[in-house]
Amino acid sequence: MFEKDPRTFEADVKNLSPEQKAMVKLEITLTQFFRSFNTSITRWERLVYPSLLVMAVLGISGFYLIYNLTADMDTLTSHIDPKMERNLGEMSTHMATLSKNIEVMTGQISTLVTKIDSMDNNISSMKMDTRNMSTNVERLNASVEVMTQNVYEMNQSVKQITASTSSMSRDVHQISEPMDFPFAPW
Repeated sequence: MFEKDPRTFEADVKNLSPEQKAMVKLEITLTQFFRSFNTSITRWERLVYPSLLVMAVLGISGFYLIYNLTADMDTLTSHIDPKMERNLGEMSTHMATLSKNIEVMTGQISTLVTKIDSMDNNISSMKMDTRNMSTNVERLNASVEVMTQNVYEMNQSVKQITASTSSMSRDVHQISEPMDFPFAPW
């Protein structure tokens, strides 16, 4: 790089001491660096300044939009429900109650599921015992028939007792009338 620069081949430079040559090379290097930096800066200037302008416009428009949005929200909340804060507080309280109720309901549903599983097991065992149940039902049916017969006979006996009591009541009444004082408590 230094060897290609024509300034290093000049007669004035050839007669210099190595330190002075190093200083000349440093000067050449710095000059090239600043030229490339200057070119680079102009390139960046073409990008950065318009970008800064766009960012400034976006920032101002963003501020404008946020300001208008907050003003609109203030207007909206004051027109919709002036007691919104109190209502939201009550709603949060009701939400807490609802959450507790859902928790209780979840526990009850778990219990219900357990009981339904138990019922399912019982139904399965009932299906297995159907034969025994039909035998027991037949026996029960026979017992019911005997009980029906006994109830019929008891009914007949009660009818006879009622008829006898009625007859006795008449007889006591007929006896007590001539004595002229109530004999029977009924």
